[in-house]
Amino acid sequence: MVKEESLDGLLRRFHRRVGFVIVVRAMAMLLIVLLAVWSVWEPTFLDRRAVTMVFGGVFLLWICLAISSMHQSRTLQMARVLLGTGQSDNARVWLGRVMTGLSLSPRIQFVACQHLAFVFFARSAHKEVVAICYELLRHRLGRLRHVIVNTRLMLADSLLTLDRVAEAYEAIVPVYELSLSLADRMKLLPVQLRYELTAGQSALVVRSLPEKVRVAELLDSQQAALVHAMLAEGCRQQSMSAESAFLLRRARLYADLEPLTQRYGVLLPLVSTGEAAGGTTSAQV
Repeated sequence: MVKEESLDGLLRRFHRRVGFVIVVRAMAMLLIVLLAVWSVWEPTFLDRRAVTMVFGGVFLLWICLAISSMHQSRTLQMARVLLGTGQSDNARVWLGRVMTGLSLSPRIQFVACQHLAFVFFARSAHKEVVAICYELLRHRLGRLRHVIVNTRLMLADSLLTLDRVAEAYEAIVPVYELSLSLADRMKLLPVQLRYELTAGQSALVVRSLPEKVRVAELLDSQQAALVHAMLAEGCRQQSMSAESAFLLRRARLYADLEPLTQRYGVLLPLVSTGEAAGGTTSAQV
């Protein structure tokens, strides 16, 4: 795992690089606009040779940045391949190169930074995830909706693990203001339910229960088990015993709840109550 100093250094270089790219783009555009205005208002004082040199310099800079952008894009694709094959250490190195590289637009750096956060998230290194996500969200991400959603959900999940509930709420609220696809809603639901249970808002957990169950059935087995179990816990807290028992049985069909209980403390009361009820029933038989 990268040491904290190394990660801090990488994030500082990432911040400087993004700022540099934005400034270079802005200066180039401003120079072109000024030359165009000058050519209209004072054409007699305009040195055509100087203008040609300036435009040539800007054009050459643009070409260099475009070539660098293509290289950064290929590097990012390589990092994704490494992530897909489980080579997270190597992928982290390639992602760092993209984050500190030059390009026409900082969008490539933003995507690479999000992938780096995922590398640490998969390792349950939640403090590092929080640091990366906060740094990424300092920038204007524009139309990168998928980056915004993924970053905020990872941030909220990690903050909940670190018991920083108020910050998790602030991280997740802006997600509701976006136009979410079904895939985004599937990612949102586990984090949303976990926050509501942690914050003691079980009434919100059971709201629109049938719809949440339908979304949960589209998730992979581990996530489906987690969502069904959290819905069962919400129903238990709302004295909806029949619904809670049904959802708990569904959760156990998807996966073993013991590992999930160890990771998500909000499930402890539900599993303990379910085991006690099961033991009582067996004793009566």
